Amino acid sequence: MAYDFGSQGLGITNPFKKEGAIRLIGGLAITAVGLYALLQVTSLIGDNLVAAWIYAATGFLLLVAGLKRCGSGLMQLFKFFVGRSIPSSLAHNLTKSERENAEIEAKQGSLAYNKSTLESMLMGRKNATFTEPQGWMGRLVHSLFPRLVFMPYPIRNVVQEVVSAVITTLIAFIAFGLTYFVASSGLAGAAGHIIIPAFSVFLLVYLVSTWRKAAVNVKLDKVKALHSANAGSVAKIIAFSIIFPVLIGLGYHYLQTNAAFQLDEIGAITGQIELFSAWPMLFLLLVLAAIITTFVMTLVSGRANQVNTATEVAEYRENMQESVHPHEIFINIENIVLANRRYKEVPNRTYIDFNPTLNEQSQGKGDFSGELLIETQPAYAKHEEQPVFSLMRLISTALAQVLLVVGAIFFLLLASNLVYVYDFFSTTDFSSAQMNDPDFVSSWMGQASTVVIAAVGSFFAWLIISLMGRLLEGFTHIFWAELQFNSLLMYMKTEGTFSESKISTGMSIHDSTRSENVIVKSSITPWIVTSRIISSTFAGSGQNNVDMPRYVMSMHKNQDELNIMVEEIRHFLRNRENIAGFTNTKDLQHAENILRVNQVSRGEEGNHKLEHDEQAAGYLRSQSEAEEEAGKS
Repeated sequence: MAYDFGSQGLGITNPFKKEGAIRLIGGLAITAVGLYALLQVTSLIGDNLVAAWIYAATGFLLLVAGLKRCGSGLMQLFKFFVGRSIPSSLAHNLTKSERENAEIEAKQGSLAYNKSTLESMLMGRKNATFTEPQGWMGRLVHSLFPRLVFMPYPIRNVVQEVVSAVITTLIAFIAFGLTYFVASSGLAGAAGHIIIPAFSVFLLVYLVSTWRKAAVNVKLDKVKALHSANAGSVAKIIAFSIIFPVLIGLGYHYLQTNAAFQLDEIGAITGQIELFSAWPMLFLLLVLAAIITTFVMTLVSGRANQVNTATEVAEYRENMQESVHPHEIFINIENIVLANRRYKEVPNRTYIDFNPTLNEQSQGKGDFSGELLIETQPAYAKHEEQPVFSLMRLISTALAQVLLVVGAIFFLLLASNLVYVYDFFSTTDFSSAQMNDPDFVSSWMGQASTVVIAAVGSFFAWLIISLMGRLLEGFTHIFWAELQFNSLLMYMKTEGTFSESKISTGMSIHDSTRSENVIVKSSITPWIVTSRIISSTFAGSGQNNVDMPRYVMSMHKNQDELNIMVEEIRHFLRNRENIAGFTNTKDLQHAENILRVNQVSRGEEGNHKLEHDEQAAGYLRSQSEAEEEAGKS
């Protein structure tokens, strides 16, 4: 996501400083091992050119790995650049000012929900984040750890990978028990002494590949969505444990029947060959797997204690009879009520944009409907961690780097053993008499097997220790990367009817000013559902450091906050003006001057009429008096 700078930061600090410092120390140690290997080149280049090249290649690989680790550690120590647009939106953001970031989020796959899912979560009081596990192994893991379903997808995936590897390891040893039973019971014939060592080597290779797959899959960029974990490989290893000894037994029986003499000669020559024993490497793998599983379960248990599965909302439903256009209510809610609740004045995130449907009918009547789904800018909510959880996270991070450094040392030891193998074979010079001497050939093959087995053992030791270190490092990194946010999520659905009427003032024949207004009388039935949600996402280092999907972890009822919002809406309705009036003193002064002129005009006309009426009344009184005097005489 783009780095949108603003003077008001969001208060998000770098969560990787401790991890970065430990990783830097591990990288420096691996770099030192690589430099040591390169320093051996100068002393070997004159005497043994092949050995010099082996040490040079080993030192170069270790130096590159160490410097790369130092670079990643320093990257985690650098300033944590976060803009005002993080974290990712829950669904596609329709806010006009955030169109560019919305397109980036859609391309990167950073949206965990769609608008209909969010609406369903609020109206149905449910959390779509908590989906059921997929696959046989996934269901088994979630059955063993029921609270795992209430954690973010990255944590669920890595726990699923680690526990699946543990269960696969246990089942593989059960399969080895079946093989041992088949070999020792005579079902495989006389090849029992061959089957057990051969199957132990196969078991070692199988378990190394299983744990290596888990180490690759626990990287943060590969666990955005919930993975499926099936048991197909488990069924294969059980079937193979039964078929393998039978096939070896049949093959050995065929050789004994058809080539017994040649088989005896080969046995005499190879009698002193030392066979590779996979048990030390299997024991090493089991010990490291047990240690890593202990750390994994401790960290998961600490994170599970923070789980809150609330799915509560606050709602408001009422029928309102107001003299207001329906459009104005949505505008007031979006531009005033919700804008007042912005965090650090960051624009709200609109998931369902206000687009009212007005169905106008005849005689100024009609009906309307509209929806609005909006979320305020998520505020960083630093969650309190238990001291034991923080300590175990720190220890597991350090242990992962120790394993990687030890793995680098074994890689250097592997190079030394390869040099010994080369020296042994390059200095061996057989004469024709020695080639025909079975005792000499048998002794030489015994010595060669010792050198080769040492190289093979160092190879498996390097592979096991390194992949376990990478596995623990990737798993622990997820617990450093989690960020939590608090935001207001609101859904509003409004339906109703409206009718138009006119109201007029100042209609007297003597009024010089008048006001005619069209009043919209609306019957509004709003349904408002809000919730304070806690969401979780995962950060990375470098560019686009907070672009992972954000998951709703809990929904909390906020009735008091909703009541305040409703009161603000009521305040807006009470203070509206339906009649057009004067908005400045100059217009009011002009109207007052006109009124005075009209009053003066009406006053002069009234005086002339009064004088005329008085004169007419005097004439009538005079006539009446004259008539009365004439009658008396």
